[in-house]
Amino acid sequence: MIRFCVVDDHDVVHGGLRAMADREPDLEYLGGATTVADGTDLVDRLRPAVAILDLRIGERDGGNGIDLCRTFTARHPDLSVVLFSAYGNSELLAQAIEAGASGYVLKETSLGRVPAILREIKASGSWFEPRIANELLQRRVHSAHSSAAFSEQELDIVRGIGRGENNYDIGEQLHISPHTVKYHIASMLRRHNVHRRAELVRLASDLHLLD
Repeated sequence: MIRFCVVDDHDVVHGGLRAMADREPDLEYLGGATTVADGTDLVDRLRPAVAILDLRIGERDGGNGIDLCRTFTARHPDLSVVLFSAYGNSELLAQAIEAGASGYVLKETSLGRVPAILREIKASGSWFEPRIANELLQRRVHSAHSSAAFSEQELDIVRGIGRGENNYDIGEQLHISPHTVKYHIASMLRRHNVHRRAELVRLASDLHLLD
């Protein structure tokens, strides 16, 4: 039996998933919530196997479903979190995976496919929208094989970023100017098609270059 809760601010989503579960003998809809606070209470009380979250839940309070996913996976290590998203964006998928998500499903997906997706997550531990997962993989492969993915000096800069140092601190450690540090960071961001300094740390770590 796969017992699941839903945290989404659209009643139609709750209704659709509840009706879906009623038709499947191995699925049980435990309940739903429309806010982050109520969703947190629901999961804490009912301890479902799966929590289905709207990617945009909590935006009015400055957060989103990825933030809630991170909270849930920290508090309930055995919980599988599935993000329902209207956005087919590989960067959002990367953030979801980093937050501990077990699934990423587009809202355009037919409800008829959801039972099989939940069963796959139970059996193998994860299911991510194939098209977006492939885009993310291709992006990572491209980064890994781009010419001189990271030079030794760039890796030293990335290590400094990982330690929380600013450009001045990194420059002092490497005996280069803060402007040179800034130039190298901008070059790495552009070359690896990412937008934040922290993503450089994650990419280098994924490639086992910081070990």
